[in-house]
Amino acid sequence: MTTRRTTRTEGRDAMKNIGKLLRGALLGLFLGGALGCGDMLEVDDPQRFTSDDLDNALQAVADGVLGDLHFDFDNMVMFNALASDEMQHSGTWAMWDDLDHGRWAYDLSSPANSGLLRVRWFARDAQDRIKRVYEEKSLGDPMKTKMMAQVMAVEAWSDLLNAEWFCEAPAEANGPALKDTDLMKVAVTEMTEAMQVAQAAGATDLYNWALAGRARANLWAGNDAAALADAKAVPEGFVNYALYTITTGGAWMVVVSTYGENKAGTIREKWWPLYDAATMRLKDPYTGQPDKRMEVRYTPGDKAVDGLTAFYSQWKYKDRNADIPMTKKGEMDLIEAEVYWRQNDLVNAMAKLNKLRTQAGLTPHATSPMPTKDKVFEYFLHEQFAELFLEGRRMSYLHRLGQVAPVFKAMKDPLRPVPRPTKWPIATAEARYNANIGENLSQRCLPVSGT
Repeated sequence: MTTRRTTRTEGRDAMKNIGKLLRGALLGLFLGGALGCGDMLEVDDPQRFTSDDLDNALQAVADGVLGDLHFDFDNMVMFNALASDEMQHSGTWAMWDDLDHGRWAYDLSSPANSGLLRVRWFARDAQDRIKRVYEEKSLGDPMKTKMMAQVMAVEAWSDLLNAEWFCEAPAEANGPALKDTDLMKVAVTEMTEAMQVAQAAGATDLYNWALAGRARANLWAGNDAAALADAKAVPEGFVNYALYTITTGGAWMVVVSTYGENKAGTIREKWWPLYDAATMRLKDPYTGQPDKRMEVRYTPGDKAVDGLTAFYSQWKYKDRNADIPMTKKGEMDLIEAEVYWRQNDLVNAMAKLNKLRTQAGLTPHATSPMPTKDKVFEYFLHEQFAELFLEGRRMSYLHRLGQVAPVFKAMKDPLRPVPRPTKWPIATAEARYNANIGENLSQRCLPVSGT
């Protein structure tokens, strides 16, 4: 365990530092090209990257693109937690308070949307660069390299995450906005292309990352049979992490919501009665057993930054070096369970849910007699909460399954009423500067739940 952790820490440091450098370098090259100022690259600063420098550091380019994806993923993990029933604001930030209480504005999460669009541009620029350099230097077929598979997978994942978190986004630079389900179809194609290159390169890890992404995208796009097949094909034990390191600031979830750090976000109050002090976990509501997937830390009397709210710290990620899963086999089991549930195959749906419970050390749900379809869905919704706890997924599930209103109504919290927004709109900057997207707010989506 120690050796693995050291290796991953070194990888995180390299990737995140490269990501920060490449973000500035690639953006500078983009602006230079856009302005037609070729001499912008002729600088005396030895720390500046030129296009030739990047040509000679292709692996750094590929790793920088991946690091930039992780950076933007980090921001939205906390936003998803605050928007859903995972966490609530316990600090003094007006924007977070608005997010928690359902007072959403069109510009609330623009940086993440803009960031993911920028990541896609970086990924495509990297693909073009790798192809050109391989051709100029006769290095072989770039479509059989792990570098190419990596940046293609990043492109696909940037579109997938934009479609999952935002109600619309363009599929091309300066293109019209697509509905989330249509952008998911684009992501399906991109994931397939990334899988083909990863397979040719022998990059099994990247192949499985794209395969898991395609399973999720197929589910969102309504391709249940394809989603089921993809989810089944992801191997047991698979997990793909977004990597973070203290040297580049660490995981934002840790910085703002963890014991010993900032206390601006606390586990939502509805879960406090399930806290088990002996194990520092939330208890399974059906058996009362501590669930190891949901670690929480609370010291009696401890208050959050606002001086009023009890601070129940998330304890899943304990230090700034903590990595956050982007996808894993547990998600694939949930996809299988959901598709089986839709097909009225409750036997297999319950088998998948009980598999997750057994792995978590919990008593499986009884299946004799078989629970009703509504009860299976109830079980599924809680297993989703526990299995993907604080991994940036809860709000997306609630939106897609039409559960935002029921979940928040059940809280009976007058400060967090329904109707309330369920999914983020496109970035204001994109609407302002993209001629194919109307800046008029009446033309832009901001989904709101029922009553």
